[in-house]
Amino acid sequence: MSAQWPERFDRIAGGLPEGGRLAPADEVPYDTIEPAHQGFVDRDGVRIWYGVWGTDGPFLAFAPPFQIVHAEMLKAVVPWLSQHFRVITMDPRGNGRSDRPQGQQHYALDLYVGDFQAVLDAAGADRAALVGISAAAMTVLRTAAEQPGRVSHVITAGGFAQSMVSDAALAARVEAEFACMAQDWPGYVDGFMQQIFNEPHSTKPYEDGVRFGWATSSAVLTWCYRGWLNNDVRDAAQRVRCPTLVIHGDKDKRVLYPRGQEIHDLVPGARLLTIAAGGHVTAVRDPVLFGRAVRDFVAGAPARRTWTRAMARPRRALFICSPIGLGHAQRDLAIARALRLLQPDLKIDWFTTHPAATYLEREGESVHPLCARLANESRHFERLAGEHDLSAFFALRTMDEVMARNALVFFDLMEAEHYDIVIGDEAWDVDYQYHENPELKRQPFVFLTDFVGCLPMDPADEREAFLCADRNADDIEHVGRYPGVRDAAIFIGNRDDVPEQTFGPGLPGIRDWTDRNFCYCGYALPFDPQTLADTERLRARHGYRPDERIVVAAVGGTGVGKALLQRIAQAFPLMKREEPGLRMVMVAGPRLAAGDFPQADGLEVRPYVHNLFEHLACSDLALVQGGLSTTMELVATRRPFLSFPLRNHFEQCVHVRRRLFNYDADNSVDYAETDAPTLARRALAQMHAPVRYRPVETDGAVRAARRIADVLENRHWVR
Repeated sequence: MSAQWPERFDRIAGGLPEGGRLAPADEVPYDTIEPAHQGFVDRDGVRIWYGVWGTDGPFLAFAPPFQIVHAEMLKAVVPWLSQHFRVITMDPRGNGRSDRPQGQQHYALDLYVGDFQAVLDAAGADRAALVGISAAAMTVLRTAAEQPGRVSHVITAGGFAQSMVSDAALAARVEAEFACMAQDWPGYVDGFMQQIFNEPHSTKPYEDGVRFGWATSSAVLTWCYRGWLNNDVRDAAQRVRCPTLVIHGDKDKRVLYPRGQEIHDLVPGARLLTIAAGGHVTAVRDPVLFGRAVRDFVAGAPARRTWTRAMARPRRALFICSPIGLGHAQRDLAIARALRLLQPDLKIDWFTTHPAATYLEREGESVHPLCARLANESRHFERLAGEHDLSAFFALRTMDEVMARNALVFFDLMEAEHYDIVIGDEAWDVDYQYHENPELKRQPFVFLTDFVGCLPMDPADEREAFLCADRNADDIEHVGRYPGVRDAAIFIGNRDDVPEQTFGPGLPGIRDWTDRNFCYCGYALPFDPQTLADTERLRARHGYRPDERIVVAAVGGTGVGKALLQRIAQAFPLMKREEPGLRMVMVAGPRLAAGDFPQADGLEVRPYVHNLFEHLACSDLALVQGGLSTTMELVATRRPFLSFPLRNHFEQCVHVRRRLFNYDADNSVDYAETDAPTLARRALAQMHAPVRYRPVETDGAVRAARRIADVLENRHWVR
């Protein structure tokens, strides 16, 4: 038969790199951690790559499974586990960073086990807990039996203890797989990933799996598969004497549930954790459950623990603040300050990273020390950005490693300390995992956001439309099944700010659904516009002369706005030629250097301006990216501005623009169609144009705080 390109490849996985090798971007398996040590072991001329992640704690070693995947498959759990263990991962011969030797003689279970044990030697793991997912269960069971003094614990997940092709029906199925590998390689990869990720809304694991499989080849994987077949380690399993945990999904379509039960029955004293309705790879599809199960089984209960009697616990709130830019931090601080007026004895800790953490600490707030273990979201967005181009949807979609790690750190904190309430401003990671693991919710949870619904930006891109709808459907189903996870959901804005289109084909309208599942508090400003109305006083405070015309250019705290700032810097001399008294303050943010921009008389580049809204409020013109916070602050202080929404950024191009339109303030400019001379002309025209914005409500932060206080007091049901 002739190979056909699977429809799911185009609809879910998208474009694929050259097959048979790792893409250059995948040279390091994890984005959020650096290896403590990495290298290769030489096995008779075959180089086997391994990495050690983390510097403290006992060793925890993952044996590599079937070579259709490599070490990156573990990205949702290894970064967090490395905070508790020294984690060893490796790529198997045949995929990843390891060699792909040619010929069946290079692929056999004895070689796979030898590779794993050689990596343990190279990593210095004299004693380790071993994890074997799928076929790798045979590797760890054999190692535990052969080297009992080295192995402290064994964990298998989706595993089996024998692969004997013992009957005609099984032999026919295996031969059919080999035929599909040889004749329809794309179809084989497609079918395999669909089989192992059979849980609903598994498009991202499927996409990743296709890319992992694409890094090897049909011929190599055929040899790999034959090397796993007709092996039996059941006798070895019966000789295992260390504590053993068997994890298995009862809806696993690749390795049926009785195979996991068999390991449990074979290993003396083994424990069985059944994942009801779970598929083949729990570490990918349910990383919070898997990671915590592994940690608890291997590490056990902490040696020391303090429990505080209930009435001796101070009242505390944890405020999760999105670190993308400073707008979230400023509005969240306004809400927190209003909440303190309503609840004076409430202590608020913050859960966020730089730059939001830096801003909050400068304002005298308490950022929890555990935040040092969080992954930084800003770096992820910067890596994906083009020239003034950032697909917000695909940035969110590919942030799965960041979100899994940060959610697991959050649950560490919830386990260690008491909080009376958790407030999450666009805490998508925590919100998602609360809905996936509702039993972990210990206190009221209030969710805040200024947009609802991911929207496709390219009408011709069927993949983006399909994946946006799938993500939206997942969120809708979460809230429908577990409405109690969010004790309140607050939309930072008004009803008219919500788009009227649907979440996708067959899904509800965004505004109608938001009406049923959120309350509206209006926009939450971080200041009272009346306190900034005296622009002369503001200008004097910040060192601006009365005879200067001040232009402020700002793009937030990430490096995504570099191209826009460069174009603004090129336009400034043209503007100054027409307005000799012009002075520009360009706020590059902490992640861009002043040397990245051309120098000009009257142009000042600053890495950071604290409370930038005060400078915006006394400016004659602002040139900004299309983010919500900065543009709404300009509307509230009635300053002339132009905004440049990032191309393909659905939040800036759709949600923010709709809101600005509602305030008669949609002053957006298409960056791609604006060269430096055009920008200069438009900027000067805007500076002299009259401002006719609608007033921005000033009580949004107070209204949000009141709703949060209602949840804390828990008296809404009293009649």
